[in-house]
Amino acid sequence: MNTLQAELQTEGLSPVTQTIPRKKAGSYWNWVQLTGRIASDIEKKMVNEQTVLSFTLLFETARKTDREGSHVNFIAVELWGKTAEIFYPLLGKGLEILVTGELFQQRWVGKDGKKAQKYCISAQAIAISDQKFRPN
Repeated sequence: MNTLQAELQTEGLSPVTQTIPRKKAGSYWNWVQLTGRIASDIEKKMVNEQTVLSFTLLFETARKTDREGSHVNFIAVELWGKTAEIFYPLLGKGLEILVTGELFQQRWVGKDGKKAQKYCISAQAIAISDQKFRPN
């Protein structure tokens, strides 16, 4: 028996029967990581005294997305707070980046009364992966 097993048994704990408490259903976070190029101008705005950057990320998949055989997809990305302030002068259309964040769906009713939706990534981390990028 190794020392960890001996310590657990002296404390009345069995290493085999230890269970990790599970989160309640519906409380899991969805994390995604995508590499792609910024496909739109960077929009900067203030929300509740926080800087927010919004842009569209173009990324490719192995699956065809249309009848013409394209593999290109687009998704909205939001970047909040201090990270947004730091990256604002560095980001631009065409730059290749790696985005890690939470995937969520925005839903609303349009002016015409029809329901609309879009998927978005709330970026928690961004890395510039463009080989040609040179900050000023």
